[in-house]
Amino acid sequence: MVSVSRRQVTMNEIVEMIFQWHQGAGFKQIERSLGFDRNTVRKYIRLAQVAGVARGTPFPPEEELAQKLQAAGEASFLRTTPARALIAPHRDWIAELLHKGKKIDAKQIWRLFEEKTERRIGYCTMLRYLRSEFHWCAPVVTVRIEVEPGSQAQVDFGSAGMMREAPGGRLRKAWAFIMVLSYSRHRYVRFVFHMDVRTWIDCHERAFAFFNGCPATVVLDNLKSGVIKPDIYDPTLNRAYAEMERHYGFVADPAKVREAKHKGKVERLVPVVRGQLLAGRDFRDIEEANEKALLWCKEQIGMQIHGTTKRRPFEVFQNEEASCLKALPAEAFDIPLWKACTVHPDHHVVFDRSYYSLPTRFIGRQVWVRGGCRQVHVFLDGQLIKTHNRSFVPGTFVTDQSDYPPDKLAYLMAAPTYCRGQAAQIGPQTEALVRSILGDHAMRNLRKAQAVLRLAKKYGSAAMESAAERSLFFGNFRYRSIKAILENGWKPPQEPVEQVRLELSELGKSFLRPADYFTSKTEVLP
Repeated sequence: MVSVSRRQVTMNEIVEMIFQWHQGAGFKQIERSLGFDRNTVRKYIRLAQVAGVARGTPFPPEEELAQKLQAAGEASFLRTTPARALIAPHRDWIAELLHKGKKIDAKQIWRLFEEKTERRIGYCTMLRYLRSEFHWCAPVVTVRIEVEPGSQAQVDFGSAGMMREAPGGRLRKAWAFIMVLSYSRHRYVRFVFHMDVRTWIDCHERAFAFFNGCPATVVLDNLKSGVIKPDIYDPTLNRAYAEMERHYGFVADPAKVREAKHKGKVERLVPVVRGQLLAGRDFRDIEEANEKALLWCKEQIGMQIHGTTKRRPFEVFQNEEASCLKALPAEAFDIPLWKACTVHPDHHVVFDRSYYSLPTRFIGRQVWVRGGCRQVHVFLDGQLIKTHNRSFVPGTFVTDQSDYPPDKLAYLMAAPTYCRGQAAQIGPQTEALVRSILGDHAMRNLRKAQAVLRLAKKYGSAAMESAAERSLFFGNFRYRSIKAILENGWKPPQEPVEQVRLELSELGKSFLRPADYFTSKTEVLP
């Protein structure tokens, strides 16, 4: 195939061009018939004449003519091109580039040549020179690998443009998850807004359910959700994805980085999804797009004759491949959340915004934490070292007291008692305030109680007693509120305020205000 005037001229078109000339047609007639400009027609007719084609002689068979044209073209290049004369003096330098052992392509040699000589030549000129002189840069020969039914699927994410979360909602960037069964070419498409682990696994599960089975191998893209460290020979699978792999019994085979040929079937489908499923359609929201995608996979693209197999993918799937897929497991897969955590000096790791304790000997170590639906499991070097019930309330401390060493535990248990004793020495109001702050979770609220006692040292016992009385009256035990009372010198109410008593939440009276709150400009809590 030859590139001329921004068009790709095929060998069939060249042969037709020469045949029409051979039969007596002129350049203008050929130009009008085939749509090529006159210079292009003249170029190939001259090449045919060099190859020995002449009017009044038998027209050669197509294969023979193609060989003659190729030989004539190379001979013409070797004999006439002025650019070759520019390249020839630098042959040894080019040979050195080729034999350095580093991977270098023709385009880079062309760039380096222009930098070195400050002369401009065409890239195709350099390519022809390399092929003729070094028998190098020949087109890469590939072998198409076909697979057995049910043996392989290929998956990837591709950009799907902007979609709405709900009818009339805001537009967001969407992605298309695509899984193709390599034998039948039957595919599954789902649009999503995220490319995280949970979405990645959920899309796999939906695809397996759509096919009603699981392939033996899944060739996946080097997305972080599936592969943490891409490597041709020893890829490290994401832990959650690896769990799903074992649950369903397939083998994950990461594609080589930046090698689309290793996932050719799915890589070629990404533009097909954009061009045939999305182009020209305005979906109400992403849910409608997914409904359309399922129908498209079965009834439209699934029933079109495939360009390679010349068969309908959905029919091939039903008749030959569906029965070869692995049966789906009876139990649903519990999608886990895995995270690498460091055990902090306070004996806890932070996982999903909650805190989980571990024994002292693990402080400073990096561990892997797995969060399931009900429990959290902590692993070190593949060994389970701790199990906790999972908390879904952010900021919760899940602490096993036995994780502390005996001496530290005794200190921690004594600390709340010490705080209560210090508060009692200041006065009864402060003691009551500290007891209220510590409450039923003394260890969790210990720092707040200690901070309040430091305020007493700064402002004095009398001021602290007054502030404690006011805080107790309003049921407001927040540190900042207590500090604001002391800074502003606010006093407790002198007389009880009659007001309608309402049923309160466990927060107590912290949201109620006395009558003078709405008239006084100085008695306002921050």
